[in-house]
Amino acid sequence: MHEFSLCQGLVESILEEMSRLQPPPRRLLAARVVIGRLRQVVPDYMQWAYAVLVKDTAAAGSELLVRTTPVRAKCPDCGWEGELALTFFACPVCSSAGIEIVNGLELYLENLEIEVEDEKGN
Repeated sequence: MHEFSLCQGLVESILEEMSRLQPPPRRLLAARVVIGRLRQVVPDYMQWAYAVLVKDTAAAGSELLVRTTPVRAKCPDCGWEGELALTFFACPVCSSAGIEIVNGLELYLENLEIEVEDEKGN
């Protein structure tokens, strides 16, 4: 289950980013991450690992929201560009195996949803 090790780095990045925010956030509500389908991450496992790793941290109680991106490619031979099935890595138009993957390998923190104190300290 590589989701746990991927999530460790993600949680470290989230906590580091939270420490830089001014004014400091009251709490983290959600972290949104984008993961390409070629990463072969199971979102449920990632969310489980996240819940375990944020326990007793400044991110405790927050939710991990996962957005999965499809595998997209383009064919330099015929110019086709589109979504690929994970079982067939060839151009669906000309059958060229020389396609270039343009999406599907993403893994990044998209944004943090935080709660901040208002001017009255609430």
